[in-house]
Amino acid sequence: MTRGGDGATERRDFARGTLIFREGDSGDTAYLVHRGTVRIFKTVGGRRVTLGLVRPFQVFGELALIDDAPRMAGALADDDVTVLVLPRAAIQAMIDQAPDGLRTLILSMMATMRVMGDDLAAARAALLDAGG
Repeated sequence: MTRGGDGATERRDFARGTLIFREGDSGDTAYLVHRGTVRIFKTVGGRRVTLGLVRPFQVFGELALIDDAPRMAGALADDDVTVLVLPRAAIQAMIDQAPDGLRTLILSMMATMRVMGDDLAAARAALLDAGG
């Protein structure tokens, strides 16, 4: 773990195969991928079902910070990964600066994303079970 020159930015490295967080965990940080790829997955019927891949300059783990709900999915280092840590306070400061209407829109979108993530995982698991 290192901090930038001003002490504000924390970097973390995760080796390939490292679980970054679990589905259902509470979240106090989001992450910006600097290097590598992170696999976002849900567990369906005891099997990991990939929802997507997060690549450099993309953020993951933000949902739990915005809507204050448990992590909707797990995150796994698909290869060696370096991330910049975005603490809850930084995300909350951005949300607090948004106009009320935009805040409502963002929360609505987050709720939809959670439902869609569940639906996508169930559909992919059904395809795997069907041999597809």
